[in-house]
Amino acid sequence: MRKDETKVWHNPELAPFARSSGNGGASRGNGRSTNGQDAREVKEHRAALEALFAPRVEPDASASKGGKGGRETTPKPGRIVLAPPPQSDPRAVERQKLLGKLLGAEGRPNITKAANDFLGAGFNFPEDQDVHLKLLEHSDEARVRDAVAALGTLLSGELPKRRAVLESRLRRIEQFAEDEATRLAAEQLRRQVSGRPDATVRPAQ
Repeated sequence: MRKDETKVWHNPELAPFARSSGNGGASRGNGRSTNGQDAREVKEHRAALEALFAPRVEPDASASKGGKGGRETTPKPGRIVLAPPPQSDPRAVERQKLLGKLLGAEGRPNITKAANDFLGAGFNFPEDQDVHLKLLEHSDEARVRDAVAALGTLLSGELPKRRAVLESRLRRIEQFAEDEATRLAAEQLRRQVSGRPDATVRPAQ
């Protein structure tokens, strides 16, 4: 290889190895032009490599919408945002709050107030043993009789949840109620409860 040959370290194919030995002056002139061409090709090749391995930069929003100098890209799907759950019914929330106060009340004055607040808000007492067991402590005997009647209906199809508490309150109503109708209703319900066989106890042989 001649000393004036141009060597490209990364791509030997870019340097011509075969040159005419008879063209001395033309060879030097062609060498200079070839060197310039090789340099341009090296620059282009290097630029292509740098562009290939350079980190990809996404165009901004204005460029992606067709702005000058921007390359249109397919927009990435956004994150799915679920709609907020519907708000609870304010009336249902109020009812649950007042019912909780009634079930948590202790003592005749507090139970009476909680029950009256519940009715005053326009709600009806649910058919539940715990609720009507509380209402047996109401100061109005009309409410007590209603609770006794509701418990009689419920206990005709299900066992009492708190039999000892129920019987104790019914006995107290029998003794201290002012209205005879209230005393009789409490006595009848107590006999119904006490006369109902307990499923957990076997009859004596």
